[in-house]
Amino acid sequence: MAVVNHAKKEINAKIVYYGPAGSGKKTALTYIYSRIKPSLRGDLKSVPAGADNLLFFDFSPFETPLPNGYRVRLHVYTLTGIVTNPATWKMTLKGTDGVIIMVDPAVEQAIETNESVSQLRNFLSAYGVGFYETPAVLQLNDFTDGYWKGHTTAVAADLDLSTLTTCCSNAASGEGLLEALTELSRQILDRLNQHDDQSDKTEGTVLTVDANTPGSAVTFDSSTESCPPEILAIQPPVVKPIVTLLSKDIFVDGAILKIPLEVQYGNSLSRLVVSISVTAVS
Repeated sequence: MAVVNHAKKEINAKIVYYGPAGSGKKTALTYIYSRIKPSLRGDLKSVPAGADNLLFFDFSPFETPLPNGYRVRLHVYTLTGIVTNPATWKMTLKGTDGVIIMVDPAVEQAIETNESVSQLRNFLSAYGVGFYETPAVLQLNDFTDGYWKGHTTAVAADLDLSTLTTCCSNAASGEGLLEALTELSRQILDRLNQHDDQSDKTEGTVLTVDANTPGSAVTFDSSTESCPPEILAIQPPVVKPIVTLLSKDIFVDGAILKIPLEVQYGNSLSRLVVSISVTAVS
């Protein structure tokens, strides 16, 4: 589950790009990083992880805090090249909130791809996490000019990943990369919402985000020439007040009607009485 720092009002979630060597993970992260507003991202870092190489950065999908004052920060990790020690993958996946399974769907890569997915199941299981309990997206990195776009269902079935959202991409051109990250980010926010709903009667409630509302998750837009080449930062979702009539009884005080109401706005709850003056018109 995402790490929540109540003192700093921060919500930190971890995303891991997982897949065999040559599936385009490094290219994907480098491209995505280049599309994020510099003011919203940290440094792109590459550090040794034993004999392997860890690539990572963090960024905020929201330019302003959520209505309750909390900020969301996503931390993106992957291992690049040939991973010599499987335990490095296991450590990288520790505490992950979401996984993008990045594979080359070409037939000649089938054995390596299946072994990689099987290994991922084992790593998550070792942490006591069921594979389907973790938000995940299957990303088919297509190096054959879009051939696999019409075969995503078959590839997902062969990997026993039919229940996952499947995206087709081309890491070299950047096509489909942002859409996959957007989808996973929405899944993670939805998971946070579910956790928040289960604990909304406690003082630990911190997040109210509608992951299905446009603008509530990471969005990427390069559709207009006026847009800069970076990610356009989004605004937090608009929280609408929920008004509940506390009683069916309307109090009458002379020519004044008094209506008791309860108004919920985000995590704030208020009770009030609305007074209406009634004047007879002849």
